[in-house]
Amino acid sequence: MALNTGIEGLEEMVNIPEDYTLLLGGPPGTGKSAFAIDYLYEGIENGDKGLYITLRESKEEIKEGVELRDCDPESENFKIQEATSLMRGSSGQVFEPEKVIDGLRRNLNDFEPDRIIVDSITKFLMIFDAEPVQREEASRIVGRIKQNDASAIFIGEVPFSKNGQPSRYEIMEFVVDGIIKLEQSQQGTLFEIMKMKGLGYNRETKKVEISDNTISLNSFNKGSNNNSKETNYE
Repeated sequence: MALNTGIEGLEEMVNIPEDYTLLLGGPPGTGKSAFAIDYLYEGIENGDKGLYITLRESKEEIKEGVELRDCDPESENFKIQEATSLMRGSSGQVFEPEKVIDGLRRNLNDFEPDRIIVDSITKFLMIFDAEPVQREEASRIVGRIKQNDASAIFIGEVPFSKNGQPSRYEIMEFVVDGIIKLEQSQQGTLFEIMKMKGLGYNRETKKVEISDNTISLNSFNKGSNNNSKETNYE
């Protein structure tokens, strides 16, 4: 069964399976959090459970963001796993990755979420110095989520200087099933699907319109290769 994402126009571009994992990447100010919340609450409002794992904001900040999207942060089907409570060190600024993984494992077993946000996977990967370790840890998280047949969006942060890339580290691109890129331009925020493993999808660049409670993808003529369809089996 295809996943209803809560993003107007996305289902017309691709039918995403319910157990898919996605990387949603882009620089600051492109609406990644709004995308994530709308995706999460599209499920919650239809009886699914949603888990928001935050590694960069407090529970209060996440709830404020949810309210700004005209959603109910006190829903019994919504839970926040706050990684700021899983820190160590005298400055309290160093994550213990095992605690983050253990928290995810507990929530998967006890809360049994259908949809998961990891915000951000970039901050999690920053803990590790070596790329092989980053890939191993990223694979652990994705694998654990897939064992529970849940869908997930991993938010990838990108510096302004690297606008156009889906994430800071070229790790998650090889681990997740799909990649969605948000990009800033003179015309506004642009949306593009870069990968959907095993699926046919529309590569047309779309312009993003965000209101208080909706996100819509509208046609936008960026280049001559719009409206192409392709299947990606990577």
